[in-house]
Amino acid sequence: MSALLSVTDKAKDQLQTLDVNHAKFLRLWVGEGGCSGMSYQAVIDDNATALDIVLYQDDDIKIVSDNTSKSYLEGITIDYEDDLVKSGFRFINPNAVKTCGCGGSFQA
Repeated sequence: MSALLSVTDKAKDQLQTLDVNHAKFLRLWVGEGGCSGMSYQAVIDDNATALDIVLYQDDDIKIVSDNTSKSYLEGITIDYEDDLVKSGFRFINPNAVKTCGCGGSFQA
């Protein structure tokens, strides 16, 4: 299976720290909101559905989404920064025409 998004090693390590593992996965979707119009939403989940689309999976982690959000998430890179000023997950979306300064919202 080919991954629809990429995850940096730092982000993988942080996801595992947050208990994303073989029993739990990251559910990622896009919703309205944020200063650029659309925002990334995520939750750690253990309840898979028949409608889940696997965006990424390796030996350690799995990331799923819904069909509507899939088109907004294809091609993104999930990274994690842990510097003194700003730490957290970053979504690098080459398909976004506009993003906010914090990287949490975008415009398609």
